[in-house]
Amino acid sequence: MSDSRTKNSARNAAVSLSFYAAYTIAGFVLRRVFIDTLGNDYLSVSGLFTNILTVLSFAEMGIGNAIIFNLYKPIAMGDTEKIKSLMKLYKKTYNIIGTCVFGAGLMLIPFLNYLISDEAPQIKENLVLLYVLYLFNTAISYFFTFKQSIITANQKNYIVSAYTNIFKILQLVLQGVFLVLTHNFIVYLIIQIVCTVMNNVLLAAKADKMFPYIRDKEFTPIPKEDRKSIFKNVRALFLYKMGSTVLNGTDNMIITKVIALASVGLTSNFTMLITAIASVVDQIPNAVVASVGNLNASENKEKKNQIFDIMFFVCVWIYGLCASGVLFFSNEFVSIIFGPEWQMDFIVIFSLALHFYVSSVMSPSYTYRTTLGYFVQGRFAPVAASVINIVLSIVMGKWIGLSGVFFATSISRFFTMGIVDPVLIYKNCFKRNPLIYYVRYFICFAFVAGISYVSNLVVSFIPFGGIVGFVVKVAAYAVLFNGLAVLVSFRTKEFRYLKNIVSEKFIKKILKKAGR
Repeated sequence: MSDSRTKNSARNAAVSLSFYAAYTIAGFVLRRVFIDTLGNDYLSVSGLFTNILTVLSFAEMGIGNAIIFNLYKPIAMGDTEKIKSLMKLYKKTYNIIGTCVFGAGLMLIPFLNYLISDEAPQIKENLVLLYVLYLFNTAISYFFTFKQSIITANQKNYIVSAYTNIFKILQLVLQGVFLVLTHNFIVYLIIQIVCTVMNNVLLAAKADKMFPYIRDKEFTPIPKEDRKSIFKNVRALFLYKMGSTVLNGTDNMIITKVIALASVGLTSNFTMLITAIASVVDQIPNAVVASVGNLNASENKEKKNQIFDIMFFVCVWIYGLCASGVLFFSNEFVSIIFGPEWQMDFIVIFSLALHFYVSSVMSPSYTYRTTLGYFVQGRFAPVAASVINIVLSIVMGKWIGLSGVFFATSISRFFTMGIVDPVLIYKNCFKRNPLIYYVRYFICFAFVAGISYVSNLVVSFIPFGGIVGFVVKVAAYAVLFNGLAVLVSFRTKEFRYLKNIVSEKFIKKILKKAGR
């Protein structure tokens, strides 16, 4: 990538990683407070409502991806009139979407009792009121989100990340304090809503300040052909988004119905840990999305292929380390933080770690597909994945229990989107045989598995226990995994490229500033 793209990507990643690390720590502290003050029933209901609203978010129809894609070219050309026209269109669209999400959410209220198959959970507040508060917090963001898109499309996502995470951390602190003082779940949810609104309002004001022309009342309507092209992509993205949200958002509902509501609370500590890790690590691939969009708009297929291979290499390494860490250390972590009664069977943790790895390593393919504008092609893949997932989750959940639900999600994701996206990219963009990708995929998976096994085997001889022992083991595992990964990959072109980037753009600058 060019110097500007590299700088923007590095800045986006650095800011996001810093804030997400702080947010993750605060999140686990709040979870401990939440369990101590409210208990598992509240945790389970919270997880269920969050899952329901995740499914509802398909109403957004993937407009966000369409916004970013359509803004790349006018931003690169400095076409402010086109940008204004697009922003006005998106504002109107998002206002309609926010209203639809809230309305659709209200229509689900009569079905809440059906989704909770156990005896009534021990919750003193009205479940409908709690659900409506969750719903309002989800819907309100749609009336502001479109302005954040112009910041992101200009490769300034670190600004969005900074605002968002400052308010998330503030929210967690306030929620923790008020839970300890009042044990009141309603206050907990009101704080969440207030922080969401404040974050969105201030980010919208920041976008207005950075790009004042988007506030102009005078603008040229989008030409009919452009509108037709945009909404053609939106229709394709609707199918993709609907399938993806059903795929990602039904596990807790299936667990609640097929197994038990209490299992949602038990698994939520592990899914929270995985989500926290993913939230931090995802900032690395997320930081380069706008830069990849710029790359795909200006470079040849060889350069695009080179950067794709490097992104895949980085994702395999980072997510392989994180997923294997979850596999070997999450039970001990949950036991230390929440108590030994919250531990789960190894097979369940393996299914969660596998799903984390499979979905995360798909990040480069997804990024390239969206920034290349391949919205229409492959639009049915997530729909197929969601149907397969629901059927497999029910069958495997009844057959092998909780782990079956998560194994089903991994299988359905890989054999649909995990195949379609790379095929589209390799055939249409790189003009190469997609089998190259899959051979590389499984070779890398085998290396990650082997490195993980050897690293864990060595660490298992460490005799320490407790918190100190846990920290020592995790640190030793990270050193061993990364050391073995270097030995395996130091001759690859991807490793050499990254080494040169780090050496030339960071180490030399540090040495120069130090006067050496």
